[in-house]
Amino acid sequence: MKMIITLAALAMATPALAQAPAVDRNAAIFSAEGTKIGKVDKVVTADDGALAAVRVIYRGKFITIPAATLSTGEKGVTTSLSNADLKKF
Repeated sequence: MKMIITLAALAMATPALAQAPAVDRNAAIFSAEGTKIGKVDKVVTADDGALAAVRVIYRGKFITIPAATLSTGEKGVTTSLSNADLKKF
């Protein structure tokens, strides 16, 4: 019985699995280090309407950041990708 209660408490304390945040065009995007990457140029959606990725102008070129790396942070929308990762795009 204690095991069931513990599992139920854990399930309630765990955030929903990787649900992408709502992102609007022109929203600021920040790297994992907190550096502003740029603003969203285009929101890319999947066939079901869910967020798939965002397109950003970074260092003079378009890059596409997958929705699975996005979350809402203190500053706004943040990617789990580092500046070094973004330079590889």
